[in-house]
Amino acid sequence: MQNFTDLNLDSQAQFGSLVDQVAFDLASYLGQYPNKSFAIRILSKETGLNEKTLKRLLNRENKPTYQTLFKLYSIFLEEECFPKLLEKCPEVVKSYLAQYTPEEKKSSTQDEQDLLDLFKKEPLAAEIFVLAGTAPLIKSAIGFRYGQYGLEVIELLLSKNILIQSDKDVYKLSSKVPNLDGEALKFLGEYFVQRFAKVRDVMSENMISFFAEGLNQAGKEAWLEIDTKAFYKKVEIANDPKFKGHLPYFTFTVTDSIIREKS
Repeated sequence: MQNFTDLNLDSQAQFGSLVDQVAFDLASYLGQYPNKSFAIRILSKETGLNEKTLKRLLNRENKPTYQTLFKLYSIFLEEECFPKLLEKCPEVVKSYLAQYTPEEKKSSTQDEQDLLDLFKKEPLAAEIFVLAGTAPLIKSAIGFRYGQYGLEVIELLLSKNILIQSDKDVYKLSSKVPNLDGEALKFLGEYFVQRFAKVRDVMSENMISFFAEGLNQAGKEAWLEIDTKAFYKKVEIANDPKFKGHLPYFTFTVTDSIIREKS
């Protein structure tokens, strides 16, 4: 069997689109195996990426994050040294990876999995983690809201370098926290919807919506484009000083097919 690393990347197709390049390289890697489903399952275990994520990348349905790119090309090129990996990557991948800071490059698959495992074991850790992202955590406020258990969870997050102390009895998220992948985002979204989404008679007080319809590929892509624009607009508003406040809010959006994938 020919290894992907045996292929001369200079002779491989070079794409201007990151999505196209990743789909091509992923297909080339999976092409080593006689069974694509089996290959995806193996690659999922090697990278820690969800099989669904890999299929979407293969079908050009998603733009990969930095962490996803690093995981994939580390396997494709059998190279975990970041500078050497950049040298071997296709140009469009290299340009994207090179934009990120050294601190982000240190994040690992295991770090992300450990964080998700912690959230699943201690859901209150997920809650406090998100609250720390909205404003500094004050020890007395956490004790009042969650009691002794909340204070113990803070100590747990401190011990794992997820939180750091920024002042006396004040905590914030550590810069060493890894980027969250799709599985972790789904867990947080489901947890916060279940715990905090409220049914209102007056919908202007919050937003709950659901709609399903049969779409073609172009329709699905149009929906996703709207979701993406809306998300970044919300981030823009959240970062505007005139909208800053002390009340923590969350937003969670999912658009997906109503098809259960086979394992």
